[in-house]
Amino acid sequence: MPPFLPGLWVAVLALLLALALGRWYDPVPPRCWLAWGAAIVLLLGGALFAGRTLLPVGLLAEIPPFSGVVPEAPHGNYLQSDLLLQTAPWLAQVREAYAAGAWPLWNPLSGAGEPLLANPQSQALQPLAALALPFPIAAGFGVTAALRMLAAFAFTWLLLRRQGISEAVALAGSLAFGLGGFLQLWLGWPIAGSAAFLPALLYGIVLVDQRGARRDGALLALATACLLLVGHPETGLHIALFAAVFALSRLLNRREGRWRLASAWALAAILGAGLAAPLALPAAEALPRSQRAALLADRHERLSAEGTTASGDHDPRLTLIPVIAPNALGNDRYGDYWGERNTTEDASGFAGTVALLAALAAAWPPAAGRRFPQERLMLGTALLCLVIVARPAWLVALFEAVPVLRHSLTFHSRVALLLGFAIVYLAACTWERWRLGEVRFRRLALPAAAIAAAIVWSYLGHAGPEAADFGALRWGSLALQLAALAAAVVLLMWPATPGPEGPGYIDSEKPAEAGSNAGRRDGSLLQEAFWSNRSPGIHARASLAPRLRPTLLTLLIAAELIAFHAPAHPAAPAGLYAPVTPPVAFLQNHLNPWHRMAGLGPLLRPNLGAVYGLADLRSANASKPAAFQEVIRRINRFPSRATEGLIAPEDPLYAALGVRFVITRPRTRVGPPYELVFHRATAWIYENPDALPLLHLAAGSGTDALDLGTVEPEWLRARARLTGERLLASSLYQDGNWKLLVRGARRPAPANGPFLAARLPAGEARVDLLYRPGSFLAGLAVAALALAAGVAVWGAPQTARRSQARTQRSA
Repeated sequence: MPPFLPGLWVAVLALLLALALGRWYDPVPPRCWLAWGAAIVLLLGGALFAGRTLLPVGLLAEIPPFSGVVPEAPHGNYLQSDLLLQTAPWLAQVREAYAAGAWPLWNPLSGAGEPLLANPQSQALQPLAALALPFPIAAGFGVTAALRMLAAFAFTWLLLRRQGISEAVALAGSLAFGLGGFLQLWLGWPIAGSAAFLPALLYGIVLVDQRGARRDGALLALATACLLLVGHPETGLHIALFAAVFALSRLLNRREGRWRLASAWALAAILGAGLAAPLALPAAEALPRSQRAALLADRHERLSAEGTTASGDHDPRLTLIPVIAPNALGNDRYGDYWGERNTTEDASGFAGTVALLAALAAAWPPAAGRRFPQERLMLGTALLCLVIVARPAWLVALFEAVPVLRHSLTFHSRVALLLGFAIVYLAACTWERWRLGEVRFRRLALPAAAIAAAIVWSYLGHAGPEAADFGALRWGSLALQLAALAAAVVLLMWPATPGPEGPGYIDSEKPAEAGSNAGRRDGSLLQEAFWSNRSPGIHARASLAPRLRPTLLTLLIAAELIAFHAPAHPAAPAGLYAPVTPPVAFLQNHLNPWHRMAGLGPLLRPNLGAVYGLADLRSANASKPAAFQEVIRRINRFPSRATEGLIAPEDPLYAALGVRFVITRPRTRVGPPYELVFHRATAWIYENPDALPLLHLAAGSGTDALDLGTVEPEWLRARARLTGERLLASSLYQDGNWKLLVRGARRPAPANGPFLAARLPAGEARVDLLYRPGSFLAGLAVAALALAAGVAVWGAPQTARRSQARTQRSA
């Protein structure tokens, strides 16, 4: 495959999006697409055009049996190991299912089997991941990342334009959000899709309010569905609550038609949620049984029994400082970090020094008390998010009392998305007032001084014990932020164009004047042409330098954020992904689909085996079934972690769970019943010939037999020859969705503990096990009804409306 094809594919999709927006929604000028394309190429050019990958494949150099095969440099971003060890293997199984013409319902290669589609982070139905299916996984990661950035750029620009922001300032705001900390630091994770679809959701809400065309409701429903299909329920809940408040604020500003507008929003949201039901319903069924849910429940019970909260000795500075100065506490992308969690989580709320200055300036009442639509809402959102990030003890106690909110404090980076978006929105409002000549130096002096002091205090007052090793990084970051702040102050000291109100401004808090375009429901995009026709001399009188200042501001915003976030996702040679070493090849050739393997220590880390089609007793997945974790607790060194560390390979539990091969470090001794069958410098492999297959007869006479047939992810076939009724036992996790057919007839298949078991009748019979979740079938039915309702509501011809439009055009 030519290395430039992923980039060409992204360019084609961008062109299609531009044509669709220009045809049915609001056109985007070519210069915006060029600016966004330049930013994407600067950050992802190697993955899109040079045959490289965003996966941190260099980490394989530290994982036997790949040591010595994969070079140590480039090592990639160590914080992104989950992309290599979790996201990529799940995507591999999703792709294999689609290639086989099946739904990706079940993961047979991890643990005792796990739900795959019901694990939201498998991205089985995520639209942006689906658009990368034509390419291998290594290249597909770059395609999905580029599409996430493109969606964030385009829909932020569209939202700001609809909110009364001019074209140049909307471009600056779109780059500030798309290049901000949340999207860039989480770019490879499913959660980044939340940032991509957040502005699209708000844009749909505004369109339905301002114009209310059928295509606007359809866009809002599609944005809702895409957000729910991202695969991160907690972040989706935060965004849904925020969008509801956003819509409520617009509803309260209306003087009439409130019920009709609320009904239109509700209809679009309900139909969008219905379209996402094939993922949402299975996830709602599986996640309460997951290990993460069990651990959160145990944690809450423990804290309640102790009468304490999760805040402990939390220092608010450790979470607030990275929002202002991302490298003040070190950076564990390069080694040491003395913040609370890691750079990715703590600094994901950083939107840039230039945006921070403008957002803080927005806190001061503007001239004549004028504010842009929802600006006050964004001020309140930013303040609330800062309080949540700081995590005071009283807030922790409040959130601990509400089950759906507990995770917001343990992983405050979810809230950082809303914080970063609110900062960018407020900054765009300030930049627009500056462009209109309403911002003076005296209004910037105090915010600039406060931010400068906070930056200097963060870097100089919080040097950890390893600060000496990060001198260049910390001092360079300090200099970069202060330089960006100074340049922003210099630019904002002079207005870009004179005039009290320029193109794109809408004052939503005062009534529309007769003959003016302020506050019209047909959108702010028409207002620019309207204003230019009324005051053609404005642009003619403007000198070249003021007209260039918005462009310089945009370049300054992009340059600072790219300098900070470009190192977050270095590209590596795509050919290093999934190398087949001799131990891996041995397992591929000798491990049959009715048995499993297991790794001891760091050997072939959990989930990696799935890339090669190897079933591993281990699983790296917070959503894995909690019941199975209890079964293997005695052989698991880390029962409270998302990744197991297996011990005591001589334990008979291994054989009962179908473990035929154990891979270890060289010269690791494993006793009977294992036999050493492979020994190389990178790994040793032991075989247990007595390991039970996934399906077996629990007891019976010597003439009873179970002939094992073929294995597919959701369909196991066998043939039984029994002299009497026998128990069919298994080491297959039964979540209630496995169906047993004997001679084509349905028979009960209850769980024996967490495993599937059933009674087989005497005689010879074909045995089929099929994984058919009822929640998925219900989800498909709901999605079909939602689609049909959407077509009925928005797709039916409207002859009367078209006739009226033709009459108006003729007149």
